[in-house]
Amino acid sequence: MSSALSRLQRLKAAAIPTDHARRVMSLSTLINTFGNGLFMTVEVIYFTLIVGLSPAKVALALSIAGGVALSVSVPAGHISDRFGPRNIASLAMVLEGLLMFALLSVHTYIPFLIVNIGMAVLGNISQTMRMATIAKLGEGEERVAIRAYQRAVTNFGISLGTVFAGIALAINTPLAYQLLLAGDALTFILAGYVFLKMPYFEPTVERGEPITFQALRDVRFVGATALNAINSLHFVLQSVAIPLWVVRETTAPRWWVSVIMMVNTIAVMLFQVAASKGSGPVFAGAKLYRRASLAISIACILYSMSHGVGAITASAILILASAVHVYGELIGSAGSWSIGFGLADEKHQGQYQGVWSLSWGLGGTLGPAFVTLMAITLGQEGWFIMAAIFLINGILMHKLVTRSWFSTPA
Repeated sequence: MSSALSRLQRLKAAAIPTDHARRVMSLSTLINTFGNGLFMTVEVIYFTLIVGLSPAKVALALSIAGGVALSVSVPAGHISDRFGPRNIASLAMVLEGLLMFALLSVHTYIPFLIVNIGMAVLGNISQTMRMATIAKLGEGEERVAIRAYQRAVTNFGISLGTVFAGIALAINTPLAYQLLLAGDALTFILAGYVFLKMPYFEPTVERGEPITFQALRDVRFVGATALNAINSLHFVLQSVAIPLWVVRETTAPRWWVSVIMMVNTIAVMLFQVAASKGSGPVFAGAKLYRRASLAISIACILYSMSHGVGAITASAILILASAVHVYGELIGSAGSWSIGFGLADEKHQGQYQGVWSLSWGLGGTLGPAFVTLMAITLGQEGWFIMAAIFLINGILMHKLVTRSWFSTPA
């Protein structure tokens, strides 16, 4: 009995941070991402089938909003350094919740576009503030571990939200969808309120100091950001290319897409924190990043091999590819965070994290068209091209960070 209780206590200690600030941030993240799971599952369906906007217009509006949001990443980082991230992050989340309520009364395209631009901008600001906060909560590997835990919480929150969104999809009435949108709006406001419980971190830049663009002038950091944008394309593979590939180019059952996604989601929730261990020093992060690029390259080759074989064989190859892919994702994410924090100037962490976030934004904005061209238009040849791109990208990042092609400094 005592041993079972001891195991439960150890499990609780591993699952729930003991530090107050980390608990508060995790709770805010869980609330926010639960709402994201509610919304992202039904957004396109609601505004195309219920409101009556065309799928092309909805997609265009979301792309424009994502592009505009990228422009605020660096200014948001400046603001974080000068005023501290906590209050601004909280305000951005509350305002995003209010805009989500406004979506309930949107019935035409222009208001839909405007509201989505506003939400994307505020979402980018709050995310930049969160990253700046993590930079202030610890150093080295501690920062990476905090970020890894937040990612695990994010996956759990989104998964939980998608389950509840399935209820609305089953009911399939305007009211059911509208209740989900209202629920998401409330989670933004609640998450912002919870984030206010975070400790206040003093600004690292005096308000009277001139505005600089140090991060953008840091050639090494900008180069690493560009390489990380290429690496981030593998996330778009999961959400865009792989579902299309499974359905159009393999004999695996359509529902196998859900199995592949479930493998990824569960692996991230269970193993992301463990995968971040040892990634604190920036050189160690570069080594992990290179190893991850090799794994993702191998996964691309395996995905291509699922074409032209029987259903059972295709399904087995896809699961193997997914397992190799998620291994690369886990250690690659840890390596990326280590590099993003480690190469940054401590005084301007907010600004540097704003620049680093551009890599994820660019990958998400330009990635869908690229991976669709590679995987669907070019087929197997495209998968091999992407494998080469990921492999070379990892080698180049290692060289940029360590200044060595092969050896990794201690």
